Amino acid sequence: MTAQIFACLAAFAGLLWLLRRDRLSLGLPAAYLFSLLLIHLPGALAHSVSSSLANSYYVKVAMSFTVIAAVCFVLGVALARRMAPNVGVYRPADRSRFWWFCLLGGWFLNYGLSPLYRIPSISAASDKASAVWMLGVLLGLRAAMQRGNLPRVGIWFGALMVYPVLMLLFGGFLSYGSAAAIIVCSALTISTRSYWRVAAGIVFLTFFSLSLFVVYFAHRNDIRHYVWGGAPLSARIGSTAAMVRDFEWLDLNNQRHLHALDARLNQNYFAGLAAERIRLGRANYLYGGSVWEGVLALVPRLLWPDKPVFAGSPAIVSKMTGLTLSSTTSFGIGNLMEFQINFGLPGVVIGFLLLGWLIGFLDRKAAFAEREGDFGHTILFFLPAIALIEPNGSIIELCGGAAAALVGAFIWKTIWEFGSQRSERRRAEAHIGRESSAYRHQPAS
Repeated sequence: MTAQIFACLAAFAGLLWLLRRDRLSLGLPAAYLFSLLLIHLPGALAHSVSSSLANSYYVKVAMSFTVIAAVCFVLGVALARRMAPNVGVYRPADRSRFWWFCLLGGWFLNYGLSPLYRIPSISAASDKASAVWMLGVLLGLRAAMQRGNLPRVGIWFGALMVYPVLMLLFGGFLSYGSAAAIIVCSALTISTRSYWRVAAGIVFLTFFSLSLFVVYFAHRNDIRHYVWGGAPLSARIGSTAAMVRDFEWLDLNNQRHLHALDARLNQNYFAGLAAERIRLGRANYLYGGSVWEGVLALVPRLLWPDKPVFAGSPAIVSKMTGLTLSSTTSFGIGNLMEFQINFGLPGVVIGFLLLGWLIGFLDRKAAFAEREGDFGHTILFFLPAIALIEPNGSIIELCGGAAAALVGAFIWKTIWEFGSQRSERRRAEAHIGRESSAYRHQPAS
């Protein structure tokens, strides 16, 4: 599996080279591919260094598909960048105001209007629309890093950490916060001038993140006991502080660490088992069955209350793997497995080509709009793109999430453009007023 791991890393390096050629990117394709490899490569690495872990055969089967998926995704991004606009002209604009608009607006929607999440369809749109805070932090942090403004870097990095910390303290999950951090930090892999700094940064942050994960894995039951049990905030902070206190660096000779990687960062097991069962005739291809469910997910539940599709995929995972899974737990089927169980290898190739093209196209359009100072369209392309960055999700979640994000993006675009027009009118009126005052006070000749 070592060769397969290096092939995936080479595909990621090729993607960074592609995005950095003209730097017209917010790093969203890199965020997706990094997230995809994060749920496949650590588990494969654990199996490659240890002979005590079970089901290595299934992991190897899935890794062959992972390599193909990574390469096809990069090819899709390359195709999208040929079709999207040219570099364009950097136009002066009130960017700082836009960053804070995104950050505060996203926080207000996420934390201040949480009762909206009880209403079908509005809940989905609100959840995806609240992610606009990531755009503000991404752009603000990128600008601060480019200028070497350390106080500003600290402010924006602190803003980035709000969501992961609150998600851990009030939800008991590390994955949601880490996904947001990956999206924001991926922009820095494009804007940082030095290749060596980018490479060193990726290596260090990956090693640190995996180290943090194995410590979290050891403490997650205690953390969730306090969080889900409604314990006071002090108890939740105490359980999280214990995780920080017991931090240790990832050690590939530590069987406990290898078990954690195999248990939670090894989507290969499900994917490889399903592929092998299909090969042996113990399961059949879906032939687009779950793809059709993704199409149905585009219909708002507000209009179709009894819509028979839901996020989470324990039934389909259980059916294709033959495993008995809890019906009360959401098992991520993952993009790789779902494309494969629908149409086999052609499904993986076409699925990841399309996904790479779509994320690459939206990313380039968002970056182009930001460079031109067209912030309304920046939001319009950014939110659907990050809704697609769910490599462990299902087609239902990708389609429904992207549609909900597009609705939310239109609303944010309207609010921003309406506010900007009012500000411009006020500035124009103030300018005219100053000129009139100056004219009235001119001495008579």
